[in-house]
Amino acid sequence: RPVPRFPIVRRDLAVVVDEKVPAQALLDSLNAVRPAHVERIGLFDVYKGPGISPGMKSLAILVLMQDTERTLTDAEIDATVADLLRELQNRFKATLRQ
Repeated sequence: RPVPRFPIVRRDLAVVVDEKVPAQALLDSLNAVRPAHVERIGLFDVYKGPGISPGMKSLAILVLMQDTERTLTDAEIDATVADLLRELQNRFKATLRQ
């Protein structure tokens, strides 16, 4: 695979959802709506414990973005993250972990 000409951007989303919601359901939903410049979406942590309400869990999700034609702008990156978060809020009542 050739070396990318434009930088890859990493953003991490930490969301809190009901512990009964499978993490894979969130990943599947995000992958279904991801724009072309999102290279990868993956789960890298699941947390239950102090700081998280009983019956809930925190999921940390990695989002890697890269455009093959140009460098992504901060506005494009922020909009993509907002769209992905909105999908989780609408489908799973996820909240951003504080």
